[in-house]
Amino acid sequence: MHYLLLHFFGGGVGTILGMYKFRHKTKKMKFIIGFPTILILEIILIIYLIFKGVF
Repeated sequence: MHYLLLHFFGGGVGTILGMYKFRHKTKKMKFIIGFPTILILEIILIIYLIFKGVF
């Protein structure tokens, strides 16, 4: 579970690259679907905050 939390707090691209580089958790659907989903949500949040004027 701590992998998902680390990913959620900004390590999206690195976590996905590391997962496939070291072949860690690449067979578990929770990670195959979860990591890209969280990355997409992070990107949407950043775009929203940029248009809102926070950044």
